[in-house]
Amino acid sequence: MLTLTEEQYVFIKEYSDLLFTIDEAFDYIVKSFSDFSKTEGERLLGDIFQAFPQVASAHEQLSQFVQGNESFLKTIADISAVADHAEQFIQNFDDLPVRQEIISKKLYPAFAEWHENIQQELNPYIQS
Repeated sequence: MLTLTEEQYVFIKEYSDLLFTIDEAFDYIVKSFSDFSKTEGERLLGDIFQAFPQVASAHEQLSQFVQGNESFLKTIADISAVADHAEQFIQNFDDLPVRQEIISKKLYPAFAEWHENIQQELNPYIQS
C-alpha cells in the first residue's frame, strides 16, 4: 500500500464521506416513497445527480493515487453499473412509478453494493 501525503489522505477521506452522504440520501429517498413526512426526497435526488460528476472527477485523481492496484482500479470502474441505472432513471424521468422502482430496486441497490466494495478498498488508506 502506498503512503499518502496529507493532501491525498484528506482527498480520499472527503471522497469517502461524500459516498456515505450519497448512500444516506438514497436511503432517505427510498423511505420517502412510503413515509410522506419525508418531504426532501426530490431535493436530495437532485443533490445526488449533482454529486455524480464530482464522484467521476474524483475517480480520475483516485486512479492516479492507486496506479498498479488492479483490484482498486477495477472497483472504481465498476461504478459503470450505477451509471447504467442512472441513465435508465433519466430516460424514465417523467414516469413517477417507474422512477421510484428504478431508484429502489436498481439504482440504490447498485450504488450501495458498489459503495460497499469501494469502501473496502478505501478503508486501509483512511483507517490508520
